[in-house]
Amino acid sequence: MLTLYTAVGILRFQDSIKEHKTPTVINNRQEYGLTEEEFFLWSSLAFQIRQIHELQSAFSERLKKHHRSENIPIEPYLNRLLLRGLVVKGDGLTGVDALYRLLGELYISPLQDSFSVRLFTCIYLCMKKKLHTKELIHYLKKPARTAIEDTVLQIAKKVQISTAELVTCVEQGIHPQNTEQLLTQLYETSDATFRTLAQDIQFTHAGYPVLEAISNLYLNKQIAFEKL
Repeated sequence: MLTLYTAVGILRFQDSIKEHKTPTVINNRQEYGLTEEEFFLWSSLAFQIRQIHELQSAFSERLKKHHRSENIPIEPYLNRLLLRGLVVKGDGLTGVDALYRLLGELYISPLQDSFSVRLFTCIYLCMKKKLHTKELIHYLKKPARTAIEDTVLQIAKKVQISTAELVTCVEQGIHPQNTEQLLTQLYETSDATFRTLAQDIQFTHAGYPVLEAISNLYLNKQIAFEKL
């Protein structure tokens, strides 16, 4: 059995006492403060899809970087983040099965992609000596997207939509302009929900190219996921 993990929500830093900023994840309009260990773990999964051994290595590396013991167990913090819905996991006999179960019920949130954001990020990284000036052109370029990735973004920007719903829309050539159209065109019975839709595509492996496009957009930091 293969298990994949990823992070859910958008990270913000909230002002706290003594000029300390508390890492806070916003998911479904709710704010969740993180402890330092939870932040290390959550950020190890942000815009990443990892297996447990990869997550353990990334977590240990972040602990080491911040002069913390690398022997801190990951399980208590992982279980807490799973319970709070800020980390999700998907199980399957194959990587494809696990990916469907990981992303199927998550909602897609397009992220702002502007030249100014990329520019200031690159300047900051150069000042911190984490990015060489010769690499600037590469990171300032807008990430190339495939036609199917463009379609995914166009739909996600118009309507709040889950991965399973989006896969089904693209497969059926449906381009909803609002939530009412989405519900009318996608759900044929009153018993159907985004969860039953996710189960259907998991069993049939429908629209894998669309799922792959969604995964690539996430790994390239062009979308985030939310859990409702």
